[in-house]
Amino acid sequence: MKKTIVTMLMATLAMGMTAQTENPRGIYKMTTLTGKAGEVKAPFEQYKICTDSVTLMVNEQGNRFSIQDTDHQVFNYTGEQPMSEGDKSSLIYDSNAKQFKLKWWSTYPYHIHFPHNDWCIEKYESGKYSETSKVFFDALTGAAEIDASNPLTGTWRFIGFMDELRGIKKELAKLHKQYPTSRYFNTFMIFTTQNLTTIFSRGGGVDKIELDGKKAYMSAGKTYQIKWLSKNCIAIEDRVDYRTDWMILERVTDDSTPLTHITTQYLANRK
Repeated sequence: MKKTIVTMLMATLAMGMTAQTENPRGIYKMTTLTGKAGEVKAPFEQYKICTDSVTLMVNEQGNRFSIQDTDHQVFNYTGEQPMSEGDKSSLIYDSNAKQFKLKWWSTYPYHIHFPHNDWCIEKYESGKYSETSKVFFDALTGAAEIDASNPLTGTWRFIGFMDELRGIKKELAKLHKQYPTSRYFNTFMIFTTQNLTTIFSRGGGVDKIELDGKKAYMSAGKTYQIKWLSKNCIAIEDRVDYRTDWMILERVTDDSTPLTHITTQYLANRK
């Protein structure tokens, strides 16, 4: 009986040790930072999106977000110790689906938190979000709540501006042709019943909205009229001083998420 218990305990410990050496995959929030002042609660809102092809860093400031390819590497388990004394490569350890630690060599001379010429350790945990970042990441990964009773809710691709809606078919053809090289490439607007999330390749924002059926919505006290050009194409009125422009959006109907498009673009930029 004792032998069985010991065997089970060893197996459990072995499973726990193995689980801590997995490659982190998913969205993780920094929860602690070990630097100049020792281990402290994360002093800023920072996240890592870990995929098989790229690792992206997301910073949150209020309801605005920045997305950066800061690490230039895929986060795979390395172990806690460097290969040699002179090896300053970043390290990933204590890693699984729930958490990981990032150990990196800091050369910041005067940073308030990061040491100078020493290791800095950031701990990340999954499933932890601020209220606003949860909305942002749900929209980014395609998990945003939609309302079947209102056709405006869902994910839309922002393809450009038009100054008027006459000759819409001809103008749409021009927008489609210009889209891959335009500043609006891979820009998305995700509507839920309570929020509008705007996402582009390097950031985005979350704004509270009030829907008025399918013909208008209000954000920050400003009402935006909507004209339906087809079932999956809308024009949103954007008044600037005395001029009225129209933002043209097309519904995303495939299974690709904004995150898929953004990671693809970052990978393409590396070539």
